[in-house]
Amino acid sequence: MLVHGIGYTDDGRHEYWGRIPEVLRSHGAEVYLGCQPSFGTVSENAAVIKTNAAKIIDKGAEKINFIAHSKGGLEARYLISCLGMAEYTASLTTIATPHRGIKSMDKLYDKASRSLHFLIDLFNTMLRIDGGAPPQNNAVYAELSAEYAEIFNELVPDAEGVYYQSYAFDMKNSLSDPAMGMFHRIIRRNEGMNDGFVSVDSARWGNFRGVVTGPGKIGISHPNAVDSRQRPLRDPQGHVFDITDLYVSIAAELKEMGF
Repeated sequence: MLVHGIGYTDDGRHEYWGRIPEVLRSHGAEVYLGCQPSFGTVSENAAVIKTNAAKIIDKGAEKINFIAHSKGGLEARYLISCLGMAEYTASLTTIATPHRGIKSMDKLYDKASRSLHFLIDLFNTMLRIDGGAPPQNNAVYAELSAEYAEIFNELVPDAEGVYYQSYAFDMKNSLSDPAMGMFHRIIRRNEGMNDGFVSVDSARWGNFRGVVTGPGKIGISHPNAVDSRQRPLRDPQGHVFDITDLYVSIAAELKEMGF
């Protein structure tokens, strides 16, 4: 089951995962989608995902491998540990999930800065342009803060018997994805290497599988980690990187591990 992140849906109105579901299916994987709301809270969205996951179990699946992007990783963790889904879960792979929050957001909150409101408004504008639906209010963004993450991690421990692994991404430079350039610069200044939204340090959880960096000088942004461009990335020197290959390798390795 692929679990999407904040701001979008995967119910057919927006191709959140790009080519990834079909590529996985072409390799023999049985793929389902989380289909939770764009801007529900972690606990609310986890409840929706549980309902959808239960349908898979009812069809005869013994356990589910979850692959979750961004905030979806927090929702999957809550689902597994707090909503009784551990016994039906084989593994959770998180993709650029802010397990330790986005510290830059906390700093902007602390300063009561107009910059925070500007950045949130900018993000909401980007959602509208890209076909997403901004929230009715901005309270849900608080669940991405480092302060929230610290409490969340205490209250939502990993479940025994579930395999957890994670991947992080690096934009390398702000020109890799101009739409995320401003976010990348701010987070890099405060937190170091990042994908324009989540730092590498925040994305580490469970068995950390490393940083995916992309071809040549072209890095991987937060949206590109889920195939937002729906095509392989190519740098001016001709180096090519197809993000779908990462998901195929994840599925293949999980299968080899018996999951």
